[in-house]
Amino acid sequence: MVNRLKKQIDNFINSENHAPYLAALISGLTPMLFYYANNYWAVNSWSHLLFFSLVFIGSSFLIYTLLYLVFAKNQKFKKNTKYLLLIVLLCAVFVFLSHTFFVSPLKRIVLITGLVVLGLFFWKRPKKNYKKVIIFLFFFSSLSFFRVIVHLYEDVKPEYWTRQDDDIMDVKFKSSPNIYLIQPDGYVSQSTLEKSPYDFKSDLYLWLEQNEFKVYDNFRSNYPASLTSNASLFAMKQHKFANMLFPEIEMANAREVISTSNPVASIFKNNNYTTYFIAQDEYFQQNRKQQAFDYFNIALDDFPFYSKGDEEVRDVFVDLKLAMKHQNENPKFFFIEKLLPHHVGFPKIDDVIIKERNRYNERIEDVNTWLKSTISYITDKDENSIIIILADHGGWVGLKSFNDLYSNTETELINSTFSNIAAIKWNGNLEQDYDKDLKTNVNLFRVLFSALSKDKKYLKHLEDDSSYNLRLNSFGFKSVEKLINDQGDILN
Repeated sequence: MVNRLKKQIDNFINSENHAPYLAALISGLTPMLFYYANNYWAVNSWSHLLFFSLVFIGSSFLIYTLLYLVFAKNQKFKKNTKYLLLIVLLCAVFVFLSHTFFVSPLKRIVLITGLVVLGLFFWKRPKKNYKKVIIFLFFFSSLSFFRVIVHLYEDVKPEYWTRQDDDIMDVKFKSSPNIYLIQPDGYVSQSTLEKSPYDFKSDLYLWLEQNEFKVYDNFRSNYPASLTSNASLFAMKQHKFANMLFPEIEMANAREVISTSNPVASIFKNNNYTTYFIAQDEYFQQNRKQQAFDYFNIALDDFPFYSKGDEEVRDVFVDLKLAMKHQNENPKFFFIEKLLPHHVGFPKIDDVIIKERNRYNERIEDVNTWLKSTISYITDKDENSIIIILADHGGWVGLKSFNDLYSNTETELINSTFSNIAAIKWNGNLEQDYDKDLKTNVNLFRVLFSALSKDKKYLKHLEDDSSYNLRLNSFGFKSVEKLINDQGDILN
């Protein structure tokens, strides 16, 4: 079989056919497959497929066809067609590599130099050598194609983990206050913030208590990042990274659970609520499938197909005030996301931990001001509402890199990853002892719905409160591991 493949490759290289359309196809397909392989869960929609097919493959065919026809039809240029195809193919390789592996100016200079040298080396036998480049790109694309196939399988397989264990989807509320869930990204609990590695005191917790909030200290998320944590929150279920073949922090179909279809939004709608999704950017909506909520402050037309997740940045407070003015007699549920204080970054500097901790603590002051203003406004305009302050995960302070996130076993850094602020202004809607077992994000809505329905039967199916992360194994792959058990004990 190997000899047969080798013979076919040799025949292709030695043939007189210029194969311009094959060059066009591989020039467009290589970057498209690479982009899909690395960003699949942000672009897994039919509209994205059509857009990127036109951008990558369509534009490639257009360029090759125009240039090839011009050279092939002109007798002066016809003999130089093979040189043209070599140059165009090398330019296509440069555009692809300069936007993936060679993104810094210095690396791009090295890339240009290398491709010029390669072009000079290939100049004597341009037709054969340019076909060798096609073959190399074909095999390179095969690696991306394999990853895309894996993603496709994970995309279409049934999401059994989202199924509820009881009839909570049919729950009927006996009281229907307006509900505001405010999510300050990466805000840790008081007990964690005041200890190493944060060593910072915030007046927000006391301010919340003084304003009739019940603050749940030692609260934590079940997952380390926004997508995984919010997927579990809105599904009211543990997913353990959705049984992915190759688990990643960018979890399979997390965006679908958050903004396309989830039990929480359905339950609210079944109880005649109008639902609002107000986010600071389009990160949760990148794959353009939004439909779970009645209202999104960021519409699909507001951000491009080629989005990094932060192309459309909104003033969340302004958008919230506009949404609150909607004339609607139905009760309302608002999900409000603010990207502060956010988790630390991982810049390559020697004293990264100290600098990132200080930057995080500075952002705590900023988000405290924002939270106080937002809560005061809601209280003034909607005094009988339930207001929930719930971060998606911890601030990651003390971590050095993503590999550190996946491998660290220190207790304080695990707490830094999962500890999050949780406080609720129940406004008389909490039934006695309904929240006595509320300690992680995954069970928040089940407790809320039990309280609103005044029915404890839904508390019989609380999810396990364990917290999960990815762990790097000796082969460099990631596996799912329980780091904190149901009782809150860290497992080392």
